[in-house]
Formats: sequence, structure tokens, C-alpha cells
Amino acid sequence: MSLRRWSRALPFAALALAGCKSNNPPASAAQDAGAPTAAVAPAKAPAAPPAPEPVPAPPPAAPAVATGPALSFLRPSDPERCDWVRQPLPSGEPTKVFSFDAACDRSMVSWSPDGKEGLVFTWPSGEGEVPKAWRVDLVAHSGKPLDLKTLPGGKDAGGQDQPALEQLGFDKEGVPVALISDAYVARKAEKGPGGKKFITFEGTRYPVGGGEGSAGLAHAYRLEAGGWKRIETVATSYGSDLSPGVLELKVNQRLLPVAKASPSHHNPGEEAAEPAVKKLDKAFPGLDESGQWMVLSTPGGKLYYRGTLGGEFLYPGAPIAWEQDGKLVELEGLFAKPNDYLDIVLQEGWLLVANYGDPRSAQVWDAKTKERIVSAEEASAPAFWPGPGGP
Repeated sequence: MSLRRWSRALPFAALALAGCKSNNPPASAAQDAGAPTAAVAPAKAPAAPPAPEPVPAPPPAAPAVATGPALSFLRPSDPERCDWVRQPLPSGEPTKVFSFDAACDRSMVSWSPDGKEGLVFTWPSGEGEVPKAWRVDLVAHSGKPLDLKTLPGGKDAGGQDQPALEQLGFDKEGVPVALISDAYVARKAEKGPGGKKFITFEGTRYPVGGGEGSAGLAHAYRLEAGGWKRIETVATSYGSDLSPGVLELKVNQRLLPVAKASPSHHNPGEEAAEPAVKKLDKAFPGLDESGQWMVLSTPGGKLYYRGTLGGEFLYPGAPIAWEQDGKLVELEGLFAKPNDYLDIVLQEGWLLVANYGDPRSAQVWDAKTKERIVSAEEASAPAFWPGPGGP
């Protein structure tokens, strides 16, 4: 195509293009004329970020063993229901760690090595009653009955010439151990060669010694996977103050302490010197001459108390007095009276006086300041809380 022909075609093309545009007015003009328009889609909102994953709540903290110095005792809530109480020292609210249906003054308690478990044992008082026991979770403050029926003496109150369940406690591995007494009163030991006596039990002969009281056997049973298993039997004697009874068992060396509702007759002091005796006799006249004055050294000075003769032994008794600035000062607010059976325990600066008379009580003094910090009336089986929960 020549240059001329191109130049002539251009005006025609321009006219054709202009004609096309005139047939499509601008949108604004069409709207002014009332012509419909296509809907315009709104702009898309940005997508919302995903919701964060919920953070799980932390699990509740597991209850812990109560710690710090404390006093343990049993307190009746009615004649046949008892509360096991933990009283912090030197102050604080007492906590009821377990309640059980039995008499406090016939019960004993013990603790596992880690302080997380306890045992409660109540011996029967007469015909128609049975021994009872509970294994206690000292963290959760709950407990379950422990079956004693397969133990000798575990089904009833027993009687003369019958086995009796005498003590229940933990060994150093935290396993319950039961001690059984079996005194031969009307029963007679067998005679062997040379006139020696013995008692046969489950096919084994146990030679009988010539000690005071009645001959008999003592047994130890341990609660293992299959139930109660006998782990030791020895010949012993019963019925006299000097009779060892179940203390003859070697397993006692592996048992942890037991707090009983009966006095231990433990005498913590030593005989007082003569000058102190004269001063004490003058300050407290008219006491039974069969007793004697004893002295116990404490962080707050010397503590004097009257040792009272009971059978073959001297047990702690009242009056009790501190020596202060050369004078004798009685313990403030002491519940005990002369001839009451007492236990006196000094531990880490705390002085516990447990009274097994009437009424029973447990009192604690700060041995440094001589201040009385606890007085619990109607308290049985008092003891300092051992292990992680106490001194």
C-alpha cells in the first residue's frame, strides 16, 4: 500500500470509532437517566487470624505433708467417737486429721517414715467388742479400716489363755506390724528332757525361761502382699512389772514410735542432789515418802518433779517446778495432781507433760521462756508429731 492510501484511510477509521463511542454514554450519565447499573461487589474483608489455642489450666497442686513442730493427741467428740488432732507449735489452729468410731482412751497412733500415713489401733474393752484399726492418709485426712480378722486375737476381745492383739505400728520400711501376746495362765507349758519346759506353736518348740510371771509366747505379724504373715515368735513372760511381754521380740528394734493412751513409765530425769531435795521437801511438804525427787536439765534451767513409785518402777508425777533465780516456781497452770500418772518429754526446747489421770490432758511449755503454749483437756495418747510434720 502507498503512503497516500494510508493517509486517506485514517479519517474513516477515526469517524467509525467516534460513532461507536457515541452509542455508549458514560455510566454517570446513564445513572442520571434512571438506567439500571450492575451491583458492585464490596471489597473482601481481610481474613480473621485463627483463634489462639486455649491454654490448659495448671493441675491443682497436690496436697503436701504438714510441716513444722506440732503436738499430736486424741480428743473425744462423744464417748465412742474420737478425733485425731494435730496442734501446731507454738501457736496455730488445731487440725482434725482423722475421725474414727472408737474410744480415745483405748487407742494408739503411729506414723510412717515419710509422715504421709498413719495407723490407728483401738483395743477392745470387754466381751462383745473387737479390736479395730484404720490406715490413715495424713495428707488427704481420710482413712480406711484395716482387716484384723486373720490375726490371732483379731476377731474378739479374747480372754485368759487366749491371744490378744497388743500393738499395731509401722516398721522402718513403712509396713504395718502387729504384736500379739499369748500368756499361759491356766495352761501349762510342756515338759521336755531334763525337766526343761517349752511351748509348741505351729510345730516348733519354744523353750520357756524361769522369769517372773506367767510363761507365754509373743508373735509379730507383718502386712505383706498376701495378707498378714508371721515373721517372729519368741517365748516370754507376762503378769509382772518386770515381765518383758511382747518387748522380747527382736522386731521392736525395727519399729517406729507408737503414741499410746497409757503411760510409758519413761523416766527422763535423774535423782536430785541432796541440797535440792531439802529445798523441795520444804517447799512441798506432806508427799508420800515412797517417792523421790528427780531433776531434768532443760534449755531454761533445771526442772524438778516428784518420782512416784508404781509397782517396781518410779514414774513421773507432780509437783513439777522450775528452779529460777534460786527459787522454785511451779509450772504455770499445770493440770496434774500428786499421784497422777504422767509422762514428761523434752524435745527441741518443748516440754510436754501428758497426764493419764482424771481428767486426761496434754500441756506444752516453751522450755526457754517457761511459757505455757498448749493446754488440751481430755487428750489421750499425746506425743510430739514426728518426722516431716514435727520435731
